[in-house]
Parts: sequence; structure tokens; C-alpha cells
Amino acid sequence: TLNTVSQACWRGGVPMGVVAQGTFNYFARQQGLSQTLDEALGVLVQALAEGQLRPVQVGEVNGQVFLVNASLGLYPRLLAEREQATRRFGRHRLVALLAGAASLLRPHFGHRLRLRLRNAQGAELQTERLASTLFVGNNALQLRSVGLPEAQDVQQGALGVVALAPQRPAGMLRLLWRAWCGRLADDPAVDNFACQALTVLADARRFNPRIRVAFDGESRWMTLPVHFAVSDRPLWLVAGPQTAPEPAAQAVTVDTAPDAAHLATPGALP
Repeated sequence: TLNTVSQACWRGGVPMGVVAQGTFNYFARQQGLSQTLDEALGVLVQALAEGQLRPVQVGEVNGQVFLVNASLGLYPRLLAEREQATRRFGRHRLVALLAGAASLLRPHFGHRLRLRLRNAQGAELQTERLASTLFVGNNALQLRSVGLPEAQDVQQGALGVVALAPQRPAGMLRLLWRAWCGRLADDPAVDNFACQALTVLADARRFNPRIRVAFDGESRWMTLPVHFAVSDRPLWLVAGPQTAPEPAAQAVTVDTAPDAAHLATPGALP
């Protein structure tokens, strides 16, 4: 729901309000939004009446918006199997965590990935990785929770990237334990870095140019090359001042308090 609405709002230039009722609510928690229904609605209505808007960093993958993360490889399969489990046993964090762990412990293969990235200084680098998963994070809270230092880079306008080398079940158990303890970056199977843009290039050895890409819990088949980047245009969030503001996400107030119809008009932004 969050991804679908944010995609429409970002494309149309319409501010978005969020009432968090999801499984992990990383976006709402990062933005300091209440996860209690009544309180979240009250704050949203007040921010709407006062014209409080906040710019939020947006990631893009082949034109598709993502607010929390995007990935390819093992992670899209994990999301699909997690969704099946939550439909059967209920949408709870414990169910999601157990289903995800079960998916990671199954046999999986790596992908030979040709990567071209642009760092914060604007330099372009090209490299090759054998990885079971390529994970691109746009949410500092999620990265910080597993112990990735790129959380700080995301707060400063970059993307955090993790390339995970193929592992046997024992190695996956070690990775899960370190992620749980907030020390994922310490594992030798983890290659983590920050960048402004990242392109997964087509490989001559790959017969099928299509690959499944996940974004904010959804997934779609995309054709290589797959390009991840920080958008040069933010998503405007209807929300009051952030309790712990990020450097790139300071709240702003419009000159007049627009009504709901005005906020729903594309282009009605500062």
C-alpha cells in the first residue's frame, strides 16, 4: 500500500500522508510517525490543517519508486515466501521473521553481477560480484538495526548497498545471528558500501536478460540493465516536525494552510 500510493503521489507531485499499520513500519518509524491508529490520524489531520510538509528522500529502480529498500536475487524470493506465510498465519513480525529465516536456509545460487556505481564524489567505478542477493537500502533505521554503517550515508542523501556472497546453511545461520545482534557488517560474506547510483549491467553469459526486483515488499520482473539511484526530486510527506530530524529531511511550512482539495492538486507544493 505504501509503495503504491507513494509512487502515484511522487509522480503527480501530490503530498502524501501515512498512517502506519504494516508489519515492520520502517518508513513511519524512521519519520517519527506514531504507529497507534488514533494518534497517527490526529497528527495527520493537524499537519494537514496547518500545511506542514516534509521532504523525504526517494530511491528509484528503473523508474519505480522505493522508500525503504529494493533488491534482487534471494531477497525477492524471501519476500514472496514471507507473504505466503503471513496470509496463512497472520501479519505479525514474528511470522515474518520466521518465514524469512526459513527461506534463507534453503539452497540458493549466486548471480554473477557486473556493477557500475557512482560514489558521493561523482566518480564512476565498475566491478563484478558473485552474490546471492544485492540489497539497496534507502532507510537509515533498517540499515542501523542490523549494524550497517551506511545508515549514516543514507541520512546524508546516499543509498546503502549490501552484496551478500552465496552461503551454505551454516553460513546463513551465522549471518542471521550477526544481523540479529546488529553486527552484520562484521561478517566476511557481506560486502557493503554507499553510492549515489548503481547499475546492474547485462552479462553476456546470462541467457535471460530479465530479473525479478523487489521494492518495499513488492516485486516485478525488470529487464537488465537495472538502475538504482537517489531521485533528484523528493516525496512530500504531510507531517509535523520530526522528533529526531534527519539532515536531509527538515520540516517546512507552507505560507497558507491549504485545505484537502488544494493538497490533492498536482503541483500544489512549495
